[in-house]
Amino acid sequence: MPLVNRRGALGALGAVGATAAGLLWWRSGSDAGKSGAAGGAQPTGTGAPKAHPVPAASAPPIDAAPVTRRPVPPADARRIGVENARPGTTAWKPGRNGTRLGNDVEHQIKGYTSATSVGLGGKIDFHVAVNPGGAYSIGVYRLGDYGGAGARHVVSSPRLTGVPGQPPKLDADGGMLSCDWPVGWTLEVPGDWTSGAYLAVFDDERGNRNYTAFVVRDDGRSSDFLVVLPFSTYQAYNQYPLDGRTGKSLYYGYGADGKNAYQARARKVSFDRPFMGDGMPPTRFDLDQSAITWMERSGYDVTYASTIDIETRRVDPTWYRALVFPGHDEYWSTPMREVVEEAHREGVNQAWLTANNMYWHVRFDKNERGVPDRVMHCWREDRDPGATLQSAPTDTWRRIRRPEQEFLGIQYNGIVAAPTPLRVTSAGHWLWAGTGVRDGDSIDKVVGGEADGIEPGMGKPAGARQVLLAESPYVLRSGARRTQNTSICESDNGVLMFCAGTFNWSLALHHPKYRDERIQRATHNLFERLRRGGRA
Repeated sequence: MPLVNRRGALGALGAVGATAAGLLWWRSGSDAGKSGAAGGAQPTGTGAPKAHPVPAASAPPIDAAPVTRRPVPPADARRIGVENARPGTTAWKPGRNGTRLGNDVEHQIKGYTSATSVGLGGKIDFHVAVNPGGAYSIGVYRLGDYGGAGARHVVSSPRLTGVPGQPPKLDADGGMLSCDWPVGWTLEVPGDWTSGAYLAVFDDERGNRNYTAFVVRDDGRSSDFLVVLPFSTYQAYNQYPLDGRTGKSLYYGYGADGKNAYQARARKVSFDRPFMGDGMPPTRFDLDQSAITWMERSGYDVTYASTIDIETRRVDPTWYRALVFPGHDEYWSTPMREVVEEAHREGVNQAWLTANNMYWHVRFDKNERGVPDRVMHCWREDRDPGATLQSAPTDTWRRIRRPEQEFLGIQYNGIVAAPTPLRVTSAGHWLWAGTGVRDGDSIDKVVGGEADGIEPGMGKPAGARQVLLAESPYVLRSGARRTQNTSICESDNGVLMFCAGTFNWSLALHHPKYRDERIQRATHNLFERLRRGGRA
């Protein structure tokens, strides 16, 4: 996705029913309604305005509803190794077999799924449009290592016939665009498939190609690690259709000049639409792919879920040694946060391998057909019509008095102007064992994309011992300076919370431009400790 400017200021919050100062816990305090970029800087990069951190006491988290516990099913530590020993293929990649990428202007072929994930034995629908109408097929591939091929072909549809899709319908109140295309094919997922990240590859008879992604869950077994893919953040950045006229994301719509305009953005977005452009998930899917390839090449015992599965409590975090968040995971609802906070209290470790996590507060809604969790709201500085005395507005977590640092240990502090070295601290810590690094050593290009750091005045995880594993000066595009931190917090009961604090940590695991053996070894050390349950 091309880099676009971020707007540096947010206005006052809005909430239905809030008519007097101090009524709402997320608006109490002398700084309610303040805005501005962090430190007065106005960084630029992918995404939308980043709000100024509010250094004020935050309210305790809302109590989560009790989860009905089921017995933990058996794991299969060999499953991923066996899966990745199967023959892979590069036929899924753009341009292979003479294909060319379709786009959102000519709209040659596009598609979306009926859900972000499907369990073994379940069904998932593909809604497809073809312009002009004609024959097409859908190939399904599982992402992994597969000897360097990156994916394995698992099934293809029969020859199908598609028709042009109706233009997306506009919800005037929230600017939401949604599609109502026919189901082109229904995939019945066999019970012997391996949980993972899957791509559907749409190919028409004229050589045009497009993509979409989904997760296959395994609800019948546990594993060491549950890998959670950030579908809520994918949809937030999805400016479909990317046509210079119509498309909207939570960041931008188009102005009369055909350029991105923040005020024309959507305030809610639908999952009933394709991803923009080539159909790959927006906002740095390369981060997820790099981490997935490394984990699967390493043979770790992993299963997969989407962030919507966290929202719905479809997965039980207590089945796993750790939750792993490999990509850009910026958009979190209250139920989602309650699930991971509750899991952490109950002894489930967590590893966040990038940065700018849990930044925007969102909520989910049903679509016009009554299907739950197909609409995501984030009204930001605009009055949120769904916020009540019991429901916080959809703005940043900091502005509703629950800054992410209180849970994660660090939080977003800027967009990195250019890849910057990660500067090692606490080199004697077990995470750096075997890497050969010393305090002050630099690991080139690891700080990049977006970065997290310690925010003075913000709370930290209660009852946890925090170690900063990196303190890396970097420069924003405005020229202002910040410090990136990599953090690990250990609770009294030995439960770990790791935050890499940079996008490029995931890239350093596998991406050929950024791969670094020291980061690979450090992450291996982390995963081994997480797998053992935290303590040595």
